[in-house]
Amino acid sequence: MSVVKSQREETKLTVITKANELTAYTIKICSNEKNFPKRYRWCITSKIVESAISISNDLIRANSIYIQSVDDRTLRSKYQKEALTETYALLNMINIAYQTFGIDANRIKHWTQLVNEVQSLIRSWRKSDANRKIN
Repeated sequence: MSVVKSQREETKLTVITKANELTAYTIKICSNEKNFPKRYRWCITSKIVESAISISNDLIRANSIYIQSVDDRTLRSKYQKEALTETYALLNMINIAYQTFGIDANRIKHWTQLVNEVQSLIRSWRKSDANRKIN
């Protein structure tokens, strides 16, 4: 039996799953020659893909840290913050790509929604960690 969507709880793994979805979609968009001509692969698309991969990797790093001390919390927060910061850079590059290459507005809308979902999940995770007591 499934749970009604409005009553589902999001876990930390949700942010990683959503970030991986964002990365996969980014790679798909960037490797499509209809969106980005081949000659631009090394000047813009590689940076966009690297940014999306960086977000996923930072979240994996953050999730791998079990908080048992203030230092653990600080390190985890650092990776979460780096991932969140990178989402803003990715949004900027998506905007530049949209203006430069005229990518379909619906694709851009879906892409930015994925980024916004990841941002929201990261913020929620950071807030949850900030409220967590250290044993």
